[in-house]
Amino acid sequence: MLMQAGVLIVAIILAVYSAKILVSGAISIAKRFAIPEFIIGAFIIGFGTSLPEFAVNIQAALEGNTELAIANILGSNLFNTCVTLGLLGLSGQLVINSDVRIKDAPYNLIAALMIAVCGNQLFLDHINYHQIMMSHALIFLCFFCIYVYYTLLEVKQGAPHKQPLHKHHHQALKSDNNSSTAKAFFYIITGLIGLVLGGELIVSSAEKIAQLFGLSNRLIGLLIVGPGTSMPELIASLVALRSRSTALILGNIIGSNIFNVFFTLGITATIQPVPLDFSLNQAVLFNVLAAALLAITFWLVPKEKISRITASLLLLIYCVYTVLAIYQ
Repeated sequence: MLMQAGVLIVAIILAVYSAKILVSGAISIAKRFAIPEFIIGAFIIGFGTSLPEFAVNIQAALEGNTELAIANILGSNLFNTCVTLGLLGLSGQLVINSDVRIKDAPYNLIAALMIAVCGNQLFLDHINYHQIMMSHALIFLCFFCIYVYYTLLEVKQGAPHKQPLHKHHHQALKSDNNSSTAKAFFYIITGLIGLVLGGELIVSSAEKIAQLFGLSNRLIGLLIVGPGTSMPELIASLVALRSRSTALILGNIIGSNIFNVFFTLGITATIQPVPLDFSLNQAVLFNVLAAALLAITFWLVPKEKISRITASLLLLIYCVYTVLAIYQ
């Protein structure tokens, strides 16, 4: 058992590190070929930190383990929203931009609601199954394209929180301009290989641990794999907080959540339908609750920063969710 736990930890570290070098290589290529910096920030870095979740889900879908795939998404988004934003929000420095209020937070809530609606046909349509199917997947991917389009439009119009993420990080990477293109492509290829291998190891070790403890793949995905693959978002946000780039954190975290649902889950469901087990509705409910708390707080509270009260409530939501998930 200890061996499998060690494999799981190593696999998560491998996935996270692979995502880091993949993003680093992509940044170097983008700079070398004069790709606009907002593309680097908004997509390569922001979505790049969601690659571990993507790798795990694709591997799980290919192996037919769709329960782990959707539990990974739910667990990751809950960790991003409640733990990452909760912990960083306690600093009282997380800036709420107007574009986050108007588009990102509502879009994040829509993503959480769509999982609840599309995964519960048994209750809503009175049919004998409840799963996210190909038709749902195509809708998810359409929503993702809409989000990307409006994000690019905001960048073109100069929206502040869509400027290149982690400006300090970009300045620190200026030396990459002197690195060879071959080295950058090596980083990209190595990162992709590491992500695929890490995703495969995470899925296989999680399944074995679940069997040894008699735990379900649902619980392993919600409490171990999901939070584990969310480490890039947490690390990137901590770096941004230390460099006082606090206005960038919300766009990064919420963008990652949207990527997880509309792109990762959408692609997963095109490979194989994703059943939503009744027991997962608890995690779905907490995802909706956390997303609604963010959206309502941003709409109704005329503050420029996330309050410590909101941050504490997010952490409380995750604590209650964890206790109920273990108890269940």
